[in-house]
Amino acid sequence: MQSSNFSLISLNDLGRANNEPRYATSSTNGSRHQLQFHPVHHPPPGILQHGNGHQQQQQQHKRHDLLQQQKAAKNGTNSNQYLIDMEYMKHRMENRVARLNEKCAEYRLNEPKQNYKPKAWEYLINRDYHLVWCNVFKAASTSWMYNFNLLAGYSPEFLRKTKDVPLQLARQKYPRPSVDALREAINGSISFIIVRHPFERLVSAYKDKIQYALPNSHHQKLGIRIIQKYRKVAKGQPWNTQKYPTFAEFVNYMLDEVRHPHFEIDMHWIPVTYFCTPCFFHYDVIAKFETLEEDQNYLISVGQLGNMIKPQWKNAGKGAHTNDVVLKLFGELEDEQVRGLYEYYKFDFELFGYGVEDYLKGRSPPGGH
Repeated sequence: MQSSNFSLISLNDLGRANNEPRYATSSTNGSRHQLQFHPVHHPPPGILQHGNGHQQQQQQHKRHDLLQQQKAAKNGTNSNQYLIDMEYMKHRMENRVARLNEKCAEYRLNEPKQNYKPKAWEYLINRDYHLVWCNVFKAASTSWMYNFNLLAGYSPEFLRKTKDVPLQLARQKYPRPSVDALREAINGSISFIIVRHPFERLVSAYKDKIQYALPNSHHQKLGIRIIQKYRKVAKGQPWNTQKYPTFAEFVNYMLDEVRHPHFEIDMHWIPVTYFCTPCFFHYDVIAKFETLEEDQNYLISVGQLGNMIKPQWKNAGKGAHTNDVVLKLFGELEDEQVRGLYEYYKFDFELFGYGVEDYLKGRSPPGGH
């Protein structure tokens, strides 16, 4: 592989296994990462093809060679500086975008309906750096809101000291766009979204907004209402004296809201499918929380943003948050609750290639009885 396919940037875990299904398109955006401040014209979707075994074996060899070069690059350099395979990452993004387009068409989510239309409300457009982002809460949103505020001209010192809410600061610089303005901006920008396994995102939202709700906040008051309505009572006494809702109580509340909505679903746990309406807009980069370090380094590289922002994690979450914790909380749910959550987030699972198998072990499958 030619050295021009690599970029030296911060990356601690490029060797992480990636089990996503492989897709390829018959046309690509070319050497997009070499451009900046130029209109980008996206080609029409190509024909989807599945990679064969020989191609996958070649890719494995390329990854092995890359890891060997990483080890060599560490010799005499900062320990967190690695080479990233730009060609590999480019194909990863093409595969993710191809899957999104395929599933959007399969479920006809690219067709407007009475209660389902393109929604540009949550997007931020940076015209100076030609960057468009849909801010998905609980999917590295704090980190990238900080980055967008840096790109808007706020200094790190100001952002560190201010008591203002980062989103409110951002909206002073990035007014909410119309659908037409968003589509026009996407045509000349690098557009991206960061997604996360729907159940992990839900647990993150529960822990951050319900379990560790700020005193006297909207979410703390919501937690009190959830306890009053859903906490079980035995012999006149609540079975649990926990001061915040259990995960099962929270899920009962949430599923009732989905079935009989009284208010809009909270933005921290609404499905991405409805929050960003990704089937109506083009993305160049679909980053995943699970491979975020690789993906955001690639994004920073193709956007030539390295002199402005650095990869970092902010608001990593309160309390322990591992896959084991997520599975433990889901283990406290009844089959019907898990099936209800899967049905609610089904399109997020499908559009972005996430699996639900680990959460269904020992349970009847979604749609089963």
